[in-house]
Amino acid sequence: MLEHASTSPRAADHPLSSLIKTSAILRIGTGIMLMSRHAWEGIWNAYQFLWKEQPWHWVVTFAEEGVPAPYLAAPFAALLLFVVALAFIVGFVTRLFAAMLLSLCCIALLFAQNDYAAFSELCGLYGLISFTLLLFGSGAVSLDQLITLGSRSKPAVPRY
Repeated sequence: MLEHASTSPRAADHPLSSLIKTSAILRIGTGIMLMSRHAWEGIWNAYQFLWKEQPWHWVVTFAEEGVPAPYLAAPFAALLLFVVALAFIVGFVTRLFAAMLLSLCCIALLFAQNDYAAFSELCGLYGLISFTLLLFGSGAVSLDQLITLGSRSKPAVPRY
């Protein structure tokens, strides 16, 4: 009785199917949206604020919400958003950066009052996404996977 037509009981998957079967699409999409909508503008304005001494609305908003040391907290938040977005896009140490973004979202939700309903919604959504990435990791298409690929031993294939 013929059980298998090939040496492997499972047919070889298409290489792009690993992208769809993992959290890589969520990670890459979140990184691109975070970079294009918040992080790039934030890091540029932080640069303008720190080195060219131009006013920045994040500092004013942080001060109005009672964030301690808004002159330090705003550039730090912009830098953290930029690094997290970059790490999400390439898939480098995703769980660590997801934990950082989750803590940043929780802190922002604590300070954001009813005046910023849309901001609170964004923080909640990014927090939920970072929690999901914290649980499931970077996925199959990432630098994390490339780095650990060489260190894993392949299981022995039984020969019949």
